[in-house]
Formats: sequence, C-alpha cells, structure tokens
Amino acid sequence: MIECMPKIYKLEPSKITPSKYISFFVLRDAGNLLFPCVSSSSTFESSWQEIHDHGGVSKQLLGDMHFATKHNDQLFEEFGALTCCSVEEEADVRRKVKNVKAFTFERHEVAPGVIAIPTPGHRPGAVSYLVDVGSSNVLFAGDSLWHDREKWMALSNKKNRPVMKNTLASLREESFATIFVNSSVQNPIYSIDFTNDAAKNEFLDGLAESL
Repeated sequence: MIECMPKIYKLEPSKITPSKYISFFVLRDAGNLLFPCVSSSSTFESSWQEIHDHGGVSKQLLGDMHFATKHNDQLFEEFGALTCCSVEEEADVRRKVKNVKAFTFERHEVAPGVIAIPTPGHRPGAVSYLVDVGSSNVLFAGDSLWHDREKWMALSNKKNRPVMKNTLASLREESFATIFVNSSVQNPIYSIDFTNDAAKNEFLDGLAESL
C-alpha cells in the first residue's frame, strides 16, 4: 500500500503490466472503503494483511460494471465487504459478482460521509463517490474521468457525449479538492488537486470542451 494523501492509499496489483490498474483504500472512522479495480489474472492479495491491520473494509464501491470481477467475491469472503453499485449497473455486475448490494441511481448518501453521484456518459449507470476524508472532500471518479499519460479527459463515445457534458456540468455544483481515478498502474498520474472551486470548474469545463 502506498499512501497518496492522509488516509488514502493506492493499492497496486501483484502483476505490473500495461493492462493492470490501481485500486484505492480509504481509512475512515465510520468504516474503511475500498475502490477496487482488479483483473481476472491479478489482484492485490499481498496488501490484505495491511488492510486487516488498518481495520478491514466495510464496503467495496464500484463506479460501474468495468470494476466487477471474481475477486470482488474473494474480498467479500476475506473482509465481509459487499460490492456496491447503482441499480443501473447491477445486472452487469451480477454476471461476475454474487455478493452485491445495489443502490438507487440518484445523488444520495450511501454511508456516513459518502455520497454517490450519478455520472453517466462512460457507462449508463456510472457513479462517482464524494467522500469526506479528514478535512477534505475527495471525488473518486472510477474510469469516467481519465489521464492517458498526456492529458486528462472524460471517457465517452460520440453517441454519449451530450450525456457526459451534462455530467461534467453537474459536477460543477459539487465541492471537492481532489479527484482520484483508477488509472493504469504504469501511469504515475492518477489524481489532480484544486486550490478552489473555480479551479475545479475550469478543469471540468476544459474536459467538456474537448469532447
């Protein structure tokens, strides 16, 4: 586990290849959170003991079905943490994961200090999570937002660009200081910080203009 900022850790998979991605572990008094992104051939079991040492995991929070693998059930067996996703993604998630808890596809609190925000455009039922971490609000955007080693972007096809633009506009109404994305393990850029809401909104507007 690699500490990214106080109480937030990056988890790297056991096999480092271009097709593998990072996960995030968040320490919270109300229950630790896991934002997993593992593949069928590589997980982060080497970090399990450290996770236990920090109090385990209360929930696995998925942005969309792209994060669903058999390892989510292995994590449930190890930590008792259900895999959580929106009802819009539930059917696809259940094709790979048995222990699933789906929640309504609307902005609401899914746990104390954790707000699920619908962010469709990359996937129809994608959500991002606004998490109160210490004195800062952090947005975990999964793979709806992305960095390709050269620039930041919003991942959307031509058909869904209007939906993604609406998503980016809605995020302007949220207040957060940092965005984390489940980036490629070989990409050193997986987060971005903002000094204030104006800087955050300028960033989001830039993503919308590039679509």
